[in-house]
Amino acid sequence: LNNRFSPKVRYLASIFFCLFMFARVAIVLFLPSLALNAVTGLNVYLCILLMGIVTIIYCTMGGIEAVVWGDVIQGIILVGGAIISLAYLISGVDGGLGAAIHIAIDDHKFNILDFSMDWTRPVFWVTLIGGFANQMLTYTSDQSVVQRYITVKDTAGTKKSLWLNGLLSLPVTFLFFAIGTGLYVFFKTHPDMLNVSMGNTDSIFPHFIMCELPAGIAGLLIAAIFAAAMSTLSANINSTSTVMTEDFYVRLTRVNDDARKMRFARWTGIAIGSFGVLMAILLATFNIASLWDQFNFFLGLLTSGLGGLFMMGVFTRRIGTRSALTGFAGSIIILLLCNSMSHISVILYGAVGLFSSFIIGYISSFVFGRGK
Repeated sequence: LNNRFSPKVRYLASIFFCLFMFARVAIVLFLPSLALNAVTGLNVYLCILLMGIVTIIYCTMGGIEAVVWGDVIQGIILVGGAIISLAYLISGVDGGLGAAIHIAIDDHKFNILDFSMDWTRPVFWVTLIGGFANQMLTYTSDQSVVQRYITVKDTAGTKKSLWLNGLLSLPVTFLFFAIGTGLYVFFKTHPDMLNVSMGNTDSIFPHFIMCELPAGIAGLLIAAIFAAAMSTLSANINSTSTVMTEDFYVRLTRVNDDARKMRFARWTGIAIGSFGVLMAILLATFNIASLWDQFNFFLGLLTSGLGGLFMMGVFTRRIGTRSALTGFAGSIIILLLCNSMSHISVILYGAVGLFSSFIIGYISSFVFGRGK
């Protein structure tokens, strides 16, 4: 962004990315803690502090290496726990797998290809377009993802890591959707085991873990929930620390000493993690139902604009700095109008922001002239 447009665009993108990460750290700390508190009785503030402190320690001590290897261990725990959970769900249904599939088919749980042109629901077209745009945003403008695949030795290694990620995401996605269907079938056949006083559906899975699984297995799955949160959290802290060090500290102070840069990065990581812990504790005092909707909207605002800047820089030479900034600002206005004047699915916000920023930037280039 610095070379293609100007330092202004680079700073703008870095600021918006950091704001996005500050919000994400707080949400990632808070939501798992809320779910665990609802069914296990664990104090929500204690959950936040435990996850926050442990993650801050290992990712600031070990940097990106700790993030990557931590993700490996946490990923094994998460997927292993999910497989065990699915096996228990199916075995708990009278008649086993065959009966579970029969009930799911009868209740239309496998009818995933809805080709209707309803842009307010997650139908096929909404999921395809929105999912494609969201993956474009993630793998171009999200430093917490980009930092992983630039740690390999060469471009061939990067390609392998991206292909492996894409291939593994298919069975993992199927596994977690299967757990959702399994929970539906299990509690339909055992309605007396469902706690009707639960305030939200996010608590159903932890409720099943604590009430229906043996103690050791339940502990493993609770660890898997913590692992999933901490995996995301460590990448967020490390990437934000990297951006603040490289895009602000180094460029503004002209420091070239690696020891000083490392010291600043570590203290920044501690500060970011601590800020996230405080924000998560603050979130615990609000009404999560309305707050989560607002956060989801604002996160869409921040990420789609960043992806739009990369898209403008990569796919055309015509768009210059002023046109890029115009497109960035225009996409935010478009998304605000969509939020207030339409009912389109939130899944499409990334696509709307991404393509509107590119179109507005390209049109405005005829006003401001070609980029240099």
